Amino acid sequence: MKKSIIASTLTGLLLMQGCSSAPGQVATNTTEAVTQIAFAPRVQSDALEQGYAAQRSALISKVDYRLSVDFTLGDESFSGTSVITFDYKPLTTLPLTVDFYQGAVETILINGKPAEFTYSKWFIEIPSQQLADGHNRIEIRYRANYGNTGTGLHRFKDPEDNAVYLYTDFEPYDANRLFPHFDQPDLKATYLLDVKAPADWQVISNQRESRIDEQENTRHWQFKQTDRFSSYVFALHAGPFVQWQDKAGDVPLRLFARKSMAKYVKPEEWFEPTKKSFAFFNQYFDIHYPYHKYDQLMVPDFNSGAMENVGAVTFNESYISRGEKTLDARRNHANTIAHELAHMWFGNLVTMKWWDGLWLNESFATFMSNLALYKTEMFPGVWENYYSSTKQWAYGTDDSVTTHAIQLDVANTTEAFSNFDGITYGKGGSVLKQLWFYLGEDKFREGVSHYLKTHSEKNTQLADFIGALQHSSGVNLDAWSKEWLYTSGLNNIKVSYQCKDERISQFSLQQGHGEHDSTLRTQKTRIALFNEKAGKLTKTRVEDLIYRGANTDVSSLIGAPCPDMVYPNEGDFAYAKVILDEKSHQTLKTHINGVSDNYTRLMLWQSLIDGVNEAEITPMEYVDFAMANLPKEQDETIIALVVDGLEYANNVLWEARRQGKQVQEEITNVESFAWQQLKAAKPGSDLQKLWFNLYIGSVDSPSHWHTLLGFISGKEQLDGFTLDQDKRWRLVGMANRFLQGDYQRLLEEEKQRDNSDRGKLSALATEVSRPLVDVKAKWFSTIQNDAANLKLREQQFIMFSLFNNEHPELRTPYLDTIIDTIPKLNDSADDRFLVSYANAMLPSNCNHDDAELLGKLLNEWQGLKFPVVRSLKVKKERVERCIKIMDKIPG
Repeated sequence: MKKSIIASTLTGLLLMQGCSSAPGQVATNTTEAVTQIAFAPRVQSDALEQGYAAQRSALISKVDYRLSVDFTLGDESFSGTSVITFDYKPLTTLPLTVDFYQGAVETILINGKPAEFTYSKWFIEIPSQQLADGHNRIEIRYRANYGNTGTGLHRFKDPEDNAVYLYTDFEPYDANRLFPHFDQPDLKATYLLDVKAPADWQVISNQRESRIDEQENTRHWQFKQTDRFSSYVFALHAGPFVQWQDKAGDVPLRLFARKSMAKYVKPEEWFEPTKKSFAFFNQYFDIHYPYHKYDQLMVPDFNSGAMENVGAVTFNESYISRGEKTLDARRNHANTIAHELAHMWFGNLVTMKWWDGLWLNESFATFMSNLALYKTEMFPGVWENYYSSTKQWAYGTDDSVTTHAIQLDVANTTEAFSNFDGITYGKGGSVLKQLWFYLGEDKFREGVSHYLKTHSEKNTQLADFIGALQHSSGVNLDAWSKEWLYTSGLNNIKVSYQCKDERISQFSLQQGHGEHDSTLRTQKTRIALFNEKAGKLTKTRVEDLIYRGANTDVSSLIGAPCPDMVYPNEGDFAYAKVILDEKSHQTLKTHINGVSDNYTRLMLWQSLIDGVNEAEITPMEYVDFAMANLPKEQDETIIALVVDGLEYANNVLWEARRQGKQVQEEITNVESFAWQQLKAAKPGSDLQKLWFNLYIGSVDSPSHWHTLLGFISGKEQLDGFTLDQDKRWRLVGMANRFLQGDYQRLLEEEKQRDNSDRGKLSALATEVSRPLVDVKAKWFSTIQNDAANLKLREQQFIMFSLFNNEHPELRTPYLDTIIDTIPKLNDSADDRFLVSYANAMLPSNCNHDDAELLGKLLNEWQGLKFPVVRSLKVKKERVERCIKIMDKIPG
C-alpha cells in the first residue's frame, strides 16, 4: 500500500507479450506463451521499461537468490553478495542486464568463472555468450550506500539516543538499491538470506531466522528460505527495536518500534485488529494465511502509509500518537492494518504481471480492508468513513484534468510510481464495491477465492481476475470492463419524477457525465424515497435498480406516495456524483437534521460541500447553514465532514479578505462558533479534540490569539483536554507563522521540551514558516545550495513551510530562480525531491496571474517528467476553480 504521491498514464513500448486485453475483450487465458518479441537494447535510464521487462521475462525463468549482507562497515555503506540461479533461453545475442542502482560492483562470477561485464549506474550488462543454454549461476560481490530518501535501504539515526535503524521500501523499482537482481514483478523467486549486523540489533526479514551466531561485537543472522514472491515485497529491516509478541491462530505475530517511540505504542491497538482481520480473511478467501509469520514495524521517515512486504510490513510512524487517539484515528489505523494484511493474498500470493495491474492490487486491498472492518464490526461507521474520505479522494481525482482510466498502459516504473493516486485506490475500490453489489456478495466472494486458488504464487493480468468473477457468477463482464476499467471520468445521476393525486405518475433516473468524461455506464444503485412528518424525514420506499444510458425509466415506483425527497444512491453502492432534484434540495435545506439515517445525512452534507467546490453556493451560504444546523448533529463522522467543509470555506474567506472583499463578519462568526462549540463539547471526548482543531485554524482576533497562546503557557485549560506534544507543536507553529506573542521564545522552549526527530522536524518547519524576509532568504538558499546535506524528509518540511498564501509577496524575489531550477532538477534530482520542489515552490494563489503563469509553464515544460507536468496541471485547475468560487463572493 503506497498511499499518496502523484499519478500517471501513457505509452507502451515494443513487444507483443504481457499487454492487456483490448477494451471489452476479456481473454480466457492471459498467461499464454510469447508468440513474438522484438528484442531491442535496453535504454540507459533509472527506470525499467515495460518492453525490456517483457524481453527479460522471455529469456529467464526459475529464479532464486542467495543473499549475504554486511551492515558492520560503518555509517555510509554496506556490502553484499547476490548469488542468482536461473534458467536462460538464448533467444537473442543482446546482453542480459541485472538491475543495480548506483553501487560498486567488485567481482562477478558466471558459472564459477570470472565474467566480463559493464556497469552503468543503473544496471549491469552481461554478454549473452557467457551464459549457458539452461541453468546458470551468477555471483555478484558489491558495495552500496545507505539511502536517506525513504526508498531502497533507508538509514535513520535517532537524535534522542543515537540508535541506528534500517528498513527497506522497494515498490515499484527500488529493491535493486539493496542487491543486484532482476527487479520486476513477474520474475518471482525464493530468497535465502544471511546478515552480519551489530550485536544489539534485531534483524527482520520475510522469514524467521534459523540460527544466530554470536561473534565479537556482531551477530550473524541466517534465515530460512522464503516462499516464491516478487522482489518488491522482499524485506530487510534492522536495528535495536523494541518487540511485542502475540498470535493469530497458529501464526506468530510480532510488533516492532524504535526504543524512543516504544513508550507511546499501545500493542493492543495493533494486535486486536490484526487478529480479527486474520480470522476474516482466512475464512473469506478460503485459503489459510500463506506465509509463516507476520511482523509489523513502525519506521521513521516513511514516504507512504504502509507497505505490504511479505510477513514484514512497514508502517509510517504517524500511526503512533503521542496523545490519545480519536475513534476516527483508531478506525483508520485498523483499516491500514487490514489493507496490508489483505495484500498477503492479493498482491503477494497472486501478483500482477506488470505495473499496469497496480490498481487491482491497491483497489482490492482498499475494498477488502473496509469490508473486513464492516463484517467483523470492529468499528462503527466504516462505510460512512470510506465515503467521506477515500471516495471523495476518488471523486476529486476523477473529476480533474489529470483523470485517467483505471486500467492503463504503464510504460515504465516511473509511471508506476506516479499511479499511487485516488483512481488507483479510491475509484478502483469503489468500483469493486459496486461489482460486489452488482454480482451479489456470495458470487463475488466465490470468484475471488477461485482466482486466488487458481493463480497462487503466479503472476496474472486483469482478465484472469475478471474471468474468475465471470466463472463464479455466470455474468458476462465484457461490456462492464470496457465501460468501467478502460474509460476515465465521473458520471452524475439525478431523478426526474412527476406526481398526480399525491402518487408518483412518472419516474426516471438520468445519467450525465462530467467535464472530463464522455462515457455513460451501467451500474446498480439503490433509490430511496423520503417523506416528511412532524419535522422528520422517514424512508418510505427503497428500490434497487440497474441503470444504463442517459435515461432509465423506473416503472416499479409508479403509484408510490409522492416523496418530499429522493436520494438515488442510498447506501453508496454506485460510483456517481448525486445531483439532487429541486424539491429534494429545498427539503434538504430545511430538514437536514430530520433525516434519521446517518449515512444518508452524511451524503446530503457532502452535496452541500460539493456545491461550494463547484461555485454553486457561496462559502458564506455554507458557513451560515453549517453554523445553524451543526449544533444539533450528534454523529461524529458527519460533524468531522462538516467541520472539514467549514475549514475549507474559511480558508477561501481569508483569501477573499486578502483580496479586499468584505467578509470579515463571516470570518469572525466562524471563530466565535468554533470557540463556543469547543467550550460546550463533552470533556475528554473526540468532539472536543475535533472542535479544538477547528478553533486553531480559525483564530483571527487579538482576544482569541490571547486565548490560544494561553493554551501553550497553561494559563488556558479545558476540562478533560490534554495538550499533547504534537498539539503543542501545532500551536507554536501557528504563533510563528503569524508572528503572535513571543514566538521566538516559544520555539526555543519547545525545542528544549522535545528533542525527538518529530520535534526537530516541527521546529524546522516552525522557523521556516515565519513571514520574514531574512528567514525566507536563509532557507531558500539552503534548499537551492545545501539540500544534498539534508534528508528528503527535512527537505520536504522546509519546502512546504517556506511560502504560504498569506504572504505571496515573499515568494516573488525567488520566482525566476524557482522557474529556472525545475528543468535542471528534472535531469538530475530524485523524483520525490523534484515533485516536492515543484509542488511547494511554484505559486498557486487564487488569482488570474498565477493561473496564467502555470498555464505558460505547462506549455513550455512539456518535456519534463510526467509527475511534474501532472502536478502543474492539478495546481492550475485548483487555482481556476478557486477563482470561480471567489468570483461568487461580492466585492
